[in-house]
Amino acid sequence: MRSLRITSLLVVLALGLTSCVTFRASGLGMQKTTQQNVTVMGTFEKDVWVHAFLGSPAGAKLFNITAEATDEAVRDAIQSAISEKGGDAAIGVTIVHKASFGNMLVTWLTGNIYSPGTILVTGTVIKYN
Repeated sequence: MRSLRITSLLVVLALGLTSCVTFRASGLGMQKTTQQNVTVMGTFEKDVWVHAFLGSPAGAKLFNITAEATDEAVRDAIQSAISEKGGDAAIGVTIVHKASFGNMLVTWLTGNIYSPGTILVTGTVIKYN
């Protein structure tokens, strides 16, 4: 009986430390391609909290009424980083959509009605000369 408790505790602990990357896009750019002379203004890393309803975080479901809500949040995060660094564009953008064990637990407990998640957006800000 004691070994069952220890095993169960280890399984719960392992699940608690797990997270899941459900979507990743790398090497994206938001720039004008006609100009070659650029100055690198710096890199950025932004976390965007995602609230999905009637679906799952970055998962494929028949119904996900907020599936397109992340588009604007990601675009705003990139534009914010460009403005903060005083640049004109972002290159090498990577977008990673993640769900932690806690996010997946909330999704399961609510029966896929509420599905939180996180999007990590990283990249390089450039300025045209």
